[in-house]
Amino acid sequence: MLSVCFIARNEEHNLARALESVVAVADEVIVTDTGSTDGTEKVASAFGARVCRFPWCDDFSAARNFTLNQARSRWILWLDSDEELLPSSQEELARSLKSDDALAFSVIIQNLVGADRLSPYTEMRQVRLFHLDPDLRFGGRCHPQFFPPLQETAQRKGLSVVTSTITLRHFGYAPALRRSKLERGCHLLEMELRDRPGQFYYLVEYGRTLLALGNDQQGRDVLAEAASQLIPVLREPTPFSTMIAPLLETLLAMPEDQMPPGITTSILLDLSERWFPKAAPLLWLKAKRQFDNGAFEEAETLLRQLLEMGRNRTYDRAMSFDPAIMGDDALLNLGACLLRQGKVDQAERCFTRLLNSDARRSEARANLDTIDGLRRDLSN
Repeated sequence: MLSVCFIARNEEHNLARALESVVAVADEVIVTDTGSTDGTEKVASAFGARVCRFPWCDDFSAARNFTLNQARSRWILWLDSDEELLPSSQEELARSLKSDDALAFSVIIQNLVGADRLSPYTEMRQVRLFHLDPDLRFGGRCHPQFFPPLQETAQRKGLSVVTSTITLRHFGYAPALRRSKLERGCHLLEMELRDRPGQFYYLVEYGRTLLALGNDQQGRDVLAEAASQLIPVLREPTPFSTMIAPLLETLLAMPEDQMPPGITTSILLDLSERWFPKAAPLLWLKAKRQFDNGAFEEAETLLRQLLEMGRNRTYDRAMSFDPAIMGDDALLNLGACLLRQGKVDQAERCFTRLLNSDARRSEARANLDTIDGLRRDLSN
């Protein structure tokens, strides 16, 4: 009933954890190896996985579709090698497999900040559980997507895409490998847009990747091409793509004189509020802008909203981000806002809470020393 599928290359250090998490729920496990030179195949075989070989061709979708063609079950659960299925999800997974009216299920991805700790993390939603269906195939050399879009296929078949609480934990990239991953992704994105120019999703990914690699002018040019697709739809009530949110995030961080033609800060802020009111990175940038402009009360409101969303996990799960902007960083900046407004006691409570923070302890201590100095001055 369930085929759990992976593609892997030189993942011997991650794969055992991933396989161990799914062997109890899978009717078969398929690992497609795209050219490992380590013990990846040996690890996969030790867990009873069926190992298939696919020569790497600079196309993640081709490797995924090859893997789907090897599967024999009704349902597919897709994992990356650096992920694991949480044990608490097994019961819901079993129930989901009995559904007659669902074509696919979105699951929660917990993105850990560091591989050595299980918190903090942020959550995203992705479709990872779906029917083995010839109409469900991937496209895109990098960041594979369903083509045609999954919702269109579901509607045509009279089925639904269901939101589940099935959870995968993602251990993320080692910092030392980040640049090589970005460079590989940049190469694939460039090829994808050469093959199929103008795709909004891939323009945003490519532009942001170029900026991350320090290719600023080229990155801005690519993002300007993506932003040009916003101009005709600025008055629409809903966005045509969730990838607009990371585009807005990137553009809001730019100086006004570097923004694409026809785009202003005012437009970006309006779209952020109208289309993505619970996108934490956008709220964070708005809070920073208010703070820099001296609007400390407005910044305080936004930072409290971020902290509340972090506590209740009510943020938009369409994009990934550093959880510190809903945690320690938000609390530190809230303390600074309160201090600027003369709300010294409230600021002190914020900084005191941060004395247990590895990342922000020294800044919290410095601010508490400042508050002590202010009080001494007032008492003299």
